[in-house]
Amino acid sequence: MTNLLLNNDIEISNTFEQLVESPVKRVKGIHSPIRWFGGKYYLAKELISLMPKHHCYVEPFGGGGHVLTQKEPSKVEVYNDLDENLINFLLTLRSSREKLLSALESLHTSRKLFNQWSKEPLPEDSFERAVRWYYNLRHMLIPNNSEIRSGFRSGKKKSVAVDFQNSVVRLQQFEKRLRTVNIEMLDFKDCIRRYDSEQTLFFIDPPYVGRESMYKGGWTEDTHRELAELLRNIKGKALVTYYPDPLIDEIYKGWRRHEKEAYVGTVARGEGHKKKKETELFLMNYDENHNKISFEQHLTVQPKVEFDLFNFGKEEEMQLSFF
Repeated sequence: MTNLLLNNDIEISNTFEQLVESPVKRVKGIHSPIRWFGGKYYLAKELISLMPKHHCYVEPFGGGGHVLTQKEPSKVEVYNDLDENLINFLLTLRSSREKLLSALESLHTSRKLFNQWSKEPLPEDSFERAVRWYYNLRHMLIPNNSEIRSGFRSGKKKSVAVDFQNSVVRLQQFEKRLRTVNIEMLDFKDCIRRYDSEQTLFFIDPPYVGRESMYKGGWTEDTHRELAELLRNIKGKALVTYYPDPLIDEIYKGWRRHEKEAYVGTVARGEGHKKKKETELFLMNYDENHNKISFEQHLTVQPKVEFDLFNFGKEEEMQLSFF
């Protein structure tokens, strides 16, 4: 899929001036209706409180966009993700909002329909693809950016049908929030290099160490090292999220650290939903006064270490954050 919305010849500084003068009314404080594996719905306020002032805000791993939609709009905002179906949905929402909302509102929550559409390949037509993709996203137990196969959402305490229709209503404000956001579909390295400047803040939410097999995209230890090395050399500022891990301690040595206990969504096979607490680690290349940290030496890529990734049995619980 080609990048449709960004004129790459426009300098970031010129874009600042254009948006400062723009009469477009900006929407803030929106809860994204995109359910996403590894999303930051519950942590958005904490993350936003740690952000320094900036002109350009970039999410190279956009996903559900829960931080972007809840924060105060910046002069320039960039949402990037490599998931073609996600990007197709966002572009369709922006270009055909009323038609898309009408199509989604007409659909009923049905296990039969979900199972049928889950087995069939998504349509080639971009609009039909967007409709089916979003319907399945809101009705599956585990959001489909994960490699884990998922069944139909159901529960006694919360109506999935009501939840789906409410999410369709929220899409209207969600689309308004995205109107002043550049939507990209780039490799994270290309995205970071393209938008790096002294006025840029990157919010980095990559696949977590030890959970790589749950994500699409084939992340490895080397990929984590490449990301860390790239971020050590940027002109801008970065706020990075991970779970605590010895590898992260090594490759982000010298970064400011902030830990936060938070509830995450979980799935227990045969037992339904539960909530458990996990310690989230936030890493910043700036101090408490928002001054950039100077790294005296750069890291080199170390020999690859094989991870002992998750091997779940039927009764074992899989801890999955997806809001």
